[in-house]
Amino acid sequence: MKRSAITGLCAAAAAMVVASFAGAGAASAATKGTEIGGANNGNCTATITEINHTNSTSYQPDWWFEQENDVALVNATQLPASMPAPWRAVNGIPWPIARWVGAESPYLTSGLAPGILPWGSGNPYNGSAQPEGFVTERSIDLKTAVDAPPASADGTKTIWFRIRTGPQTADRAPTPQQLVVTGCGETPGGGSTSGSSGGGSSIGPFDLGALFN
Repeated sequence: MKRSAITGLCAAAAAMVVASFAGAGAASAATKGTEIGGANNGNCTATITEINHTNSTSYQPDWWFEQENDVALVNATQLPASMPAPWRAVNGIPWPIARWVGAESPYLTSGLAPGILPWGSGNPYNGSAQPEGFVTERSIDLKTAVDAPPASADGTKTIWFRIRTGPQTADRAPTPQQLVVTGCGETPGGGSTSGSSGGGSSIGPFDLGALFN
């Protein structure tokens, strides 16, 4: 094989590695803020992956089903008087939040590589503390999510996810991303509506209020 062809293959392989979200500390094209991606696992589960370039562990994604994709709630800048599940008020966040990512606490949040000092306690915020990006991920089971809609005729469910919480607006990934997940119907149109979701009614003792002042 000619050297030019080998070089081209190496470049293509490098691009695929940079584009992928696999593995802690994986390389990323960005060097600042946060990124989020999703993968269909083929068995009615999805893996949501977050890449953190900051020194904050407070960037926490939420997710919802296509049938719950109320644009007014997704884009709201304040809490409405009422909202349907999974949309809810979370202490310290001034807009509706859907399900957290994961089967149970601790849910998915931005992570830090060993040796990276976290923001707070006198340590200043740094949006590019981890320019190579540090990866964290959690899987969600769409069959057992609370109030899960039935699968479509082809056995799929569609979800949306984003990062709209965290100390710096510019370092979030607030634009919702869509993912079609397969393997959700034992029979066409099937699917379970029972079980537990990755989202609770609160995030425990940690108060995000300081992040939005």
